Amino acid sequence: MLPKNTLCDGGASGDEEEGLVLAALERSPTYDRARTAVYRNAVGELALVDVGSITSDEQKQVLEKLIASVEEDMEGFLRRVRQRFDAVGLEFPKVEVRFENLKVDALVHVGSRALPTIPNFIFDMTETFLRQLRIFSGGRQKLSILNNINGIIRPSRLTLLLGPPSSGKTTFLLALAGRLAPSLQTSGKVTYNGHSLEEFTPQRTSAYASQQDLHISEMTVREVLEFAGSCQGAGFKHEILMELLRREKIAEICPDQELDIFIKAVLLGQQTSILVEYIMKILGLDICADTLVGDEMLKGISGGQKKRLTTAELLMGPSRVLLLDEISTGLDSSTTHQIINYLRHTTHALDARDK
Repeated sequence: MLPKNTLCDGGASGDEEEGLVLAALERSPTYDRARTAVYRNAVGELALVDVGSITSDEQKQVLEKLIASVEEDMEGFLRRVRQRFDAVGLEFPKVEVRFENLKVDALVHVGSRALPTIPNFIFDMTETFLRQLRIFSGGRQKLSILNNINGIIRPSRLTLLLGPPSSGKTTFLLALAGRLAPSLQTSGKVTYNGHSLEEFTPQRTSAYASQQDLHISEMTVREVLEFAGSCQGAGFKHEILMELLRREKIAEICPDQELDIFIKAVLLGQQTSILVEYIMKILGLDICADTLVGDEMLKGISGGQKKRLTTAELLMGPSRVLLLDEISTGLDSSTTHQIINYLRHTTHALDARDK
């Protein structure tokens, strides 16, 4: 049950100014309400603001009110987000991934022919040219990377993939993401909610994080995340926001002001800085927000921070399935626990069923 002061009634709280601001927001078209929220500044004044253009000081004030401590308040904060959607009976779309008789083979050279020598390099170039002309097929042998595996990845679950080195873990994740190299021979079926990978674009639904951290070294951490958010867009989240606002208007429900700003910033999917600040805070990147990413030739953030930045880029997007390949490499146990804890709380909080 929502408290009485969440109803959109200007006189319910006895605050005439707040009632006028809420009334002005309610009279706005749905598209404008999706971009506008009620903001109370440090001196208590109310105003309607565009969630995509609030200042850095306003962003910090909103985040401090929402989540003062990442470790202590994370679960409670995500529970508040879920309660807002539960109040109008709205659920996030879920994805169930199935793989049946999945088999991946590769044609490789064996023995001394596989060694990285100059003669072998010349032979490989010659064989590649002859294969394109269909003159010579080469002396390669078939190697099975994945051999008829079956399974289901349930929605709203964290699934841990374990295996020794070179056992095919990366190939398996790439197969689920639909990003296998064309040179590999693949058979079997991978489905998302019963739809095969040929029926839709899997890159719009799932995101894969490789073991290598590839970033633009000349950009700062904040710029990288803003760029990632702009490129990935809003996806399904924009439709979710519009439906949420429509149902709340029918039910005459007014959400918490700071929570409303945050949710609109997240679901709009633009380069809204409040989402960037939130992601940096939960992943411990706020201390290096204005530092260049760097590379071998340019001084920048550490290797562990680059690994966290890779995860942060995925969280900026609308992907419903995250396939993370060794994201804990180079991280200390405390940071790894913080990232996994956030993913676990987020995964469970956005599921309508009780765990």
